[in-house]
Amino acid sequence: MNLLKTSLVISAALFFTTSLYAKGDLQKEPKKTVPEFESVWQKAYGGDLRDRAFGVVPLKDGGAMVAGLSRSYGKGRSDMLVVKLDKEGKTIWRSSYGGKKKDYAKAITRTSDGNFIAVGSSESFSEGGDLDVYVVKFDTEGKRAWQKNFGGDEKDEAKAVVAVNGGGVLVAGYTESYGKGRRDVYILYIDKNGKEIWSKAIGGKEDDDAYAITLTADGGFVVAGGTQSYGAGNSDFYMLKFDGKGKFLWDKVYGEDREDVIHAITPTPEGGFVVAGKTNSFGSKHSDIDIIKYDKNGGMVWHRIYGFKSKEWANAITRIPGGGYLVAGTTKSFGFGKFDFYLLELDSEGHSVWANVYGGENKEVAHAVTRTSDGKVLVVGETESFGKGGYDFFMLNLQKR
Repeated sequence: MNLLKTSLVISAALFFTTSLYAKGDLQKEPKKTVPEFESVWQKAYGGDLRDRAFGVVPLKDGGAMVAGLSRSYGKGRSDMLVVKLDKEGKTIWRSSYGGKKKDYAKAITRTSDGNFIAVGSSESFSEGGDLDVYVVKFDTEGKRAWQKNFGGDEKDEAKAVVAVNGGGVLVAGYTESYGKGRRDVYILYIDKNGKEIWSKAIGGKEDDDAYAITLTADGGFVVAGGTQSYGAGNSDFYMLKFDGKGKFLWDKVYGEDREDVIHAITPTPEGGFVVAGKTNSFGSKHSDIDIIKYDKNGGMVWHRIYGFKSKEWANAITRIPGGGYLVAGTTKSFGFGKFDFYLLELDSEGHSVWANVYGGENKEVAHAVTRTSDGKVLVVGETESFGKGGYDFFMLNLQKR
């Protein structure tokens, strides 16, 4: 099957813009709109087993580094896999990191000293045998500078990373080893040599988790995810603001009586941020995409929800030229498969401008999105429809028309 031809036919036939609705006013019929983005190339990458892409970072030449999990390559049950692509989507090299057990990456960033750091979890190097936070630093050719694991006797996982001055990174995820509850938000500041400068476990008696982190224009940072310890429901949106030294400033909890979780965050120029995730509250019958903009003090600016007859959720968001946003995730409502890549363009007020689906007969989920240095957009995730294995990396390059 010709991947490029097949998925382009699918995507070209399905230009949808989702309907904005408020609580109690569910609109379920999409309307056609003029295409805003067109596909430049699409690639599936992997071996005979399961390979899934979770993170992406752009390169100066228009290419990208993609990071995730691989059972096809490496030494163990699964390994952290990093693939370097050129601007045409051609693989320059791949490197796997890990041991004999389960290891994987959930996010990747470029550091201020010109190298790269991928974060996730590792069983291979955990002293307690459970998952530990796994951090690997490598250069532009994939040569490893160092690898470190952080955590205690229970499960600890990194899900997000952002680079800071001096070559270090801030890492966010969860810990079951430290804190007050069964699972707490876990934040680490690691310097350029892999030394832990400080760490924090924050939460209540139940499960609290971080999925996203971003720097803010005032020099601080925001961590976002979900909380079962606080709020109204099964899980609520959870946002925590810190200054540049890691001092806690404030937190915000928002949601209703069903599951609400933030998966992604992007900063705004005025010091605020926009979060994206999923909601089962606010009148949603299944799960819907939820997008909220906050100002620098944590005040809500606007709240938008997008969903149709079945399940949709957002895993990634990035700002695009013109002040709008591109959201990436998955949908079960449209397309030809179980789930398909779902891309949604919003204007600066969160209103839908354009949306599209990409995929095949089985399951595709987008996990990360970035703007590339040549002005395009790269979306990465997993495909069950294309490639060699049960799941493969799925990478979609788009440009504005």
